[in-house]
Parts: sequence; structure tokens; C-alpha cells
Amino acid sequence: MRRRTFLASGAAVGAAAVAGCSAEEVDDGTGGTTGSVEDDDTIVVASTEAFVDAPSDSAGPWVKDEFEARTGATLEWDVRDQGINYYIERHNEGVGNDAEVYLNVRPHDLVRIDENADGDLFVPIDDGALSNLDDVGEDYYFDPQDRVVPTWLSYCSLVYDGRSLEAPGSFEDLLSEAYRGKLALSNPQEGTTGLLFMLWTIDEFGEDGYLEFWNDLLENDARVLDGWSDVYPQFLEEEVPMIVSYSNDRVYAKRDEQDLEKHQVGFLEGQGYANLLGAARFADGTNDDLAHEFVDFVLEPDVQAAVAERNVTGPVVESAEPPEVYRDYAEHPDEIVFFDYDELSGNLSTWLEDWGREVAGDV
Repeated sequence: MRRRTFLASGAAVGAAAVAGCSAEEVDDGTGGTTGSVEDDDTIVVASTEAFVDAPSDSAGPWVKDEFEARTGATLEWDVRDQGINYYIERHNEGVGNDAEVYLNVRPHDLVRIDENADGDLFVPIDDGALSNLDDVGEDYYFDPQDRVVPTWLSYCSLVYDGRSLEAPGSFEDLLSEAYRGKLALSNPQEGTTGLLFMLWTIDEFGEDGYLEFWNDLLENDARVLDGWSDVYPQFLEEEVPMIVSYSNDRVYAKRDEQDLEKHQVGFLEGQGYANLLGAARFADGTNDDLAHEFVDFVLEPDVQAAVAERNVTGPVVESAEPPEVYRDYAEHPDEIVFFDYDELSGNLSTWLEDWGREVAGDV
């Protein structure tokens, strides 16, 4: 597999069956069961709540229906509140894992896995089994150990209500009186957008300055909530006029006939933080054929295009042509900020611990 790194700036919905030949319940390690082993035509795919059951819209139901229609197989999602930590814990406990593939692995997930998992949680996907892999852009690869196949890309940005706010142009603007009490974002220790924003502030202010910015942000009455799924509904219900979210928000708003004046995108300093995602194969997986078939399916150009609209995440397959609504309303920053695996490794835990010690107590 090709090893390239994306532009570096410097800085339980359900659980069920896996492959097998006969019906058999699977011990979940707590005395309960998570599903049953049934046949080779069922695949369990682990993913995130935002992909399967988001407060705005989700691609998960469409992906399930389309994969089943094309292959005749059954796809079952496995979404856990603990995210990747759930699978690390089960792996370390030696408890069987139902899922064959984890869809939407991010660079910081890999760092957590490598710091906490005993042995291999993921193994490299067989390049030769993926007919669409050659069409994946070289710059989207982010795993130096070749365990992850890139699948989507989006950008962390501000989303604000243009009917009541002017766009803040800089991080310093967020500390001004004009934006007092106007911003909500997720806890970096709990939510992805909060973590991406924290990394963005580290890039802007450095390791020695980002905590001071966060403390100033809280003094300006910014709200820190648990996760994006807690933040976004507050924006939709007009309880807060500005949030940290994703720059493709207007795709969802246009398609859902929302007021576009309310759904404006803000790039601080002209920047957006890259949110790269991929698919990884669980080392405990048993159904290689169906696992590879699923990963190849998500790399189909028409699937990439469909997910671009439904999940408002951009394609990584170069021949994919997103629908008109995506081309017209997805916004891209002038400058991309991104910490690659090597930059995160050895630093991420410290940055989060420092944030927790210096900032979380004031949330």
C-alpha cells in the first residue's frame, strides 16, 4: 500500500453476527450477548454515531441499503458510546469482537490505539482485494503502518447564524465582546470537533499558548458541551448562534431546505482543520472476503459521491463526482491545518491531559 501523508501544516446502535456456519450467541464479556453468529453473508461494521445516527442527517442507512442491494449480504452497524476505546478494551481483555471493519478511523484514533492496545487491534487490508484503491488520492493516506484505507475528508470550521452575527476572522475575534456567550463547542476529551478545534489552537498558539486561549475563551462565556451531537441541536434550536462544526454544513442545510443565511461557514485565519477518515480491518475479523468487499464498496466513485451529500464529507476517490448540491455548497479553506500521525504520537495524550487539568475544571 502506498504510504503518503496528508498535507502537514507543521504543526450501541446494534451488534450482531459475524462469519460462521451456524447460529450461536456471542458472549459480550459481561455475561450478556451482543448478537449471534449466523452465516458468511452478514457483516458487522463498527462506526460512529455521526455516520449512522446524526442529529442532522446520516449516510449510514443509505450505505446499509445500497451495500445489501448490490451484494445480497446483510450489513449491521455497531456504534458504541465509548468509540474506539470500546474495541481497545475488549481486545485487551481477550474478548471476541463481532465487527470486521471499523469505518471512520481518524489519525488521533490510531494514536490512542497504539498507546493503549496490547498487540494489533487492526491489520493491513489486502491491497490486491480492492479494485478501487488505485483511484484514492495519494495525499489522503495518514497511517504510516498502512492499516487504514482513506475514505472521506471534511474540514472543521465555525458554523454561525449569519442573520445575527458577522463572521469572526481570527481566533482573537472570538475573545471580543461581540462574541461573548455566542459560541458552543464540544469537549476535546469527549467530542471529535472539540478535539480538532483544540489541535487547531495548538497549531495557532503553540503548546505554550493554547491553554491561555482556551481559558480566555471560557471567560468570554463559550459553552463546552460533551459532543457534537449535543452541540449541533443547540444551534438548530437557536439556543446558540455559533458552533464548531464542519465546513460542509451548508450542503445539509440546502438539501434540507434550511435557511442558508443561518448556516454560514467561518474559517478563522482563512484556515480549516482537516478531518481525514478511513477504514480499518480488525485483526480478530474472520470474514476476509466480505470485509474487503465492503471497503471496496465505500471506495466506489458513485458511493463516494452519494456519501458526500448524505454525510457531507468529501470524497478521496479522484474520479468521484459529488452531486451538484455538494459542489455548490461545500466550502473549502484557503489554508489546511493538520497534524499527522507522527506529530500526534507522543503528544496527543499530554495535550489532552494538560487541557483537562487547566481548562476542564472551569467548564
